[in-house]
Amino acid sequence: MAFSVAIVGRPNVGKSALFNRIARSSSSIVHKQSGVTRDRLYAECEWQGQEFTLIDTGGLDPQSSDELVKAIAAQVEQAMDEADVLVFVVDARAGITPQDLEVAQILRKTQKPVLVAANKCDSPGQDQAALEFYSLGFPDVFPISAIHGLGIGDLLDRIVEEGHELVRTSETEEEESVEGEFEGIKVAIVGKPNVGKSSLVNQILGQERMTVSPVPGTTVDSVDVRFNYQGKEIVLVDTAGLRRPARIDEKLEELAVGRALRSIKRSDVVLLLIDGTDRPSAQERRIAGYIRRNGKASILLVNKVDLGLWNDMSQEEYENLVLYECRPIAYSNVFFISCLTGKGMNMILPEILWTYEEYHKRIETSVLNQALAEIMDFYPPPRAGKIFYATQVEQAPPKIVFFVKDPSAIPESYIAYLEAEIRKRFGFRGVPINMEFRPRR
Repeated sequence: MAFSVAIVGRPNVGKSALFNRIARSSSSIVHKQSGVTRDRLYAECEWQGQEFTLIDTGGLDPQSSDELVKAIAAQVEQAMDEADVLVFVVDARAGITPQDLEVAQILRKTQKPVLVAANKCDSPGQDQAALEFYSLGFPDVFPISAIHGLGIGDLLDRIVEEGHELVRTSETEEEESVEGEFEGIKVAIVGKPNVGKSSLVNQILGQERMTVSPVPGTTVDSVDVRFNYQGKEIVLVDTAGLRRPARIDEKLEELAVGRALRSIKRSDVVLLLIDGTDRPSAQERRIAGYIRRNGKASILLVNKVDLGLWNDMSQEEYENLVLYECRPIAYSNVFFISCLTGKGMNMILPEILWTYEEYHKRIETSVLNQALAEIMDFYPPPRAGKIFYATQVEQAPPKIVFFVKDPSAIPESYIAYLEAEIRKRFGFRGVPINMEFRPRR
C-alpha cells in the first residue's frame, strides 16, 4: 500500500533539504536562494518496509502579489490536494513568523493530517526552540535537522503511521497498477529559456501540471510527469532552459542546466523546442550536438506559430533554417505548433511513439546486406575500402558495423552516402545511426 506526503511551508525553511534527506538522493536542487523550487517534485520512498510518494513544493507566501509567486502557490495547492499527509516545515531558529501563521491557516482548511517539522535544530540544545510551534495548533511537532539528519527517523515513523490510517484504497490500486506495468518512454523537453516548455507539458497533459510563467528561467528543477497514451506509459521531463555557458553566471542556474543535460542522458526521445518568432541560433545547435553525442532520438518543435514566423518566413523556409542550425540532428522531423492555441499538438504524441519504435528498430543482417549490395552497386566505395558485409549490433540507438578491407580508406563523403541510403531504405526517422568500420580478419 502506498500513499502520498507533501512537504509544504514558507520559502527558505529547508523543504528541499528535507526532501533530499528523506529521498536519499539529489532529486531536488538545494540552494540558499528563496523560491528555488517552483514545480512539484516527486520521489518514491520507503521507510520500515512501507512505500510512499514524497512531494516537494515551492515556498508559500500568501501575502505576495507577484505573479510567479501566485503560480507557485497554485502548484502547492495541487500538491496538497494530491497528498494524504502534509509535513509543515518551519524554521526553529527564526521562530513563528506571520507567514507561518498564514500557512498554518491554509493547512488547517485541508482537514488532512499535518506534521510540523521544526527544521534547523542542529544540536540537542536547540530542540527547546521547537516547542513554541505547538501554538500553531497541530498535535505533532518534530525537532529536526534536514542537513544533519537529526530527528528524521521519528518524523518518518509518524508519517508511516498516518499513512496506514488514511491511504485511499482506490488511489493505491491505481498507483500499484501503474508501477507494475511500467515500460515507459522517457521524453525530455529541452530548449532555450522561455520558449514554452512548461506550456507544452500542459498542452500534452491537458492540465496545469507545471508552473507556467512568462518570466525566463521559471523551471529550475527537472520534473518527471507520467501519463498513459494508447497503452504506452510516457514520462515527460520538463527541464530548465539551456542558455549559453557565458550566461550561466549563477550557481543555481549551473545546477539547473546540469539537470537538463542529465535529463537528456536518461531519456529515449528528446523534444527540442524552438521559438518560431526568433531566428534559430548557435545555442540550438549546441543542444542538438549534445543530443547527438548522447545518441538520443529527437523531434524538432517550432513553437509560437500563432505569432508568425521570424522574418515573415514560410514554414518551408523556416524548416530549412532550423535543420541547418540544428544540423547535428538534421535527420529529425520538424513540426510547427502553438502551445497557446493548441495548433499541431495532436501530432506530437503519435510522433513520439513512432520515433521510439524507430529508435528500437533492428534490421535483419540478410536484409541489411541485400540493401548494402544495391547501394554499393550504384556507387561503389574505393577499392581499398571494399565493404564485405554489415550487421546491426545494437539498438537505441542503432549501431551498424561494416567489415571492410581498410577502414581508413573509407572517406567521410562515402560514409554520409551510406547513411543517407540506409535511411532512405529503412527509415530511422529522428534517430542517430552509429556506423563503425572494422577490418575483416
